[in-house]
Amino acid sequence: MSFLRSYPNRLPLSGGVVQRIAAQAEKLHFDRLYNNFGTAVPADAKAVIRYSADRHTAWVRGDHDNLT
Repeated sequence: MSFLRSYPNRLPLSGGVVQRIAAQAEKLHFDRLYNNFGTAVPADAKAVIRYSADRHTAWVRGDHDNLT
C-alpha cells in the first residue's frame, strides 16, 4: 500500500493526512486488502496499512534524507 496525492506524478500526501487515513482505516473491520491489479494482502491488512503509513510519514518528515 502506498499513499500518494497524485500517483502518476508521484506527489506524496503529508504525513499528517496519511496518519489520519490510517487511523480511520483502523476503525473498520477487515483482515484482507485487495488492489486493482488482482493481488491481495490475505491477512493482517491493518498492520500492513499501519506499517505503510508510518514508513511514508517518516520519509516525508525527512527521517531518511540521508538515503537519497
